[in-house]
Amino acid sequence: MFLEFGGLSLHFDTIVVLGMVLAFVLNFSFYLLKLNQNLSLLLSSSLMATSYFLSNHFYELAGILDIGYLLWLAYDLVAIASLILIHKLLKLPLSVACKYVLLGLSLNSVLFISMHIDRFVLLNDTHWWLWTVYSLMVNVFDLMMVAALILNRDFLLILRAKKQIKHFLFKRFQKLPN
Repeated sequence: MFLEFGGLSLHFDTIVVLGMVLAFVLNFSFYLLKLNQNLSLLLSSSLMATSYFLSNHFYELAGILDIGYLLWLAYDLVAIASLILIHKLLKLPLSVACKYVLLGLSLNSVLFISMHIDRFVLLNDTHWWLWTVYSLMVNVFDLMMVAALILNRDFLLILRAKKQIKHFLFKRFQKLPN
């Protein structure tokens, strides 16, 4: 793979974990100093820091049992469910960062299940494009989530594009004859 399990990817994972923890510390201090009172952002960064910290510390267990992809999938699915549940229970609107995190976790989940099926169900051990896409995109999505938790802005214009597509489709379907 592009970033092997024991090599560069382990160190990059540590950088991502530090990014998540620092994003939480930043948002927590902003919340305490009343610079940004966005509870959704604070809860999202707290949950992500906890999730990534725990998953990084159970890394060796995943490697021993050959369940790494499934374990990471489980962490992401639990994080997605927790984020949605917390926001529903507290009746909080989703912050921009939370939406980016949900998107990143969902895309990572698709990559994890794809790699698990390829490696352990289909027993493929020949490098092909999926492995390169997985190696690059998991890290890109992780960095996107860290940046979103720090900036809390639609910096990739994903939400704006979604809104424009919805608006276009709504206008398009309103013009259709009954």
